[in-house]
Amino acid sequence: MSAVLEQAIADQLPSVSATQLVAGIQKVGRAVAVHGAVLITKHDQPAYVLMSVERYRELQRAAEPDLGALSGEFDAMFARVQGQREALTQAFAMAPEAIGAAAVKAAKPRRKAA
Repeated sequence: MSAVLEQAIADQLPSVSATQLVAGIQKVGRAVAVHGAVLITKHDQPAYVLMSVERYRELQRAAEPDLGALSGEFDAMFARVQGQREALTQAFAMAPEAIGAAAVKAAKPRRKAA
């Protein structure tokens, strides 16, 4: 884990050592209840994050893809491609020289109307 990430985690969460965890699980449990999670260190280095079940479930839900939204995006992209079917058919039917000429024409800068 990078030092920057470790510091960012350490700045966001309360911290307890593994020794404190063993000696005071009730206190740590209260800290989890208040903050949603605590950082557990080992030899003064971030080692674990203890979190509530609800917080864990929130993270799991956030990590799951929204299949409805993805399906909608796919349908919209497919519709755009279908709408361009005629142009694509014509482009694939063109001779290589015609494709080259169209590419050169498209690459030329257009003059502004005076």
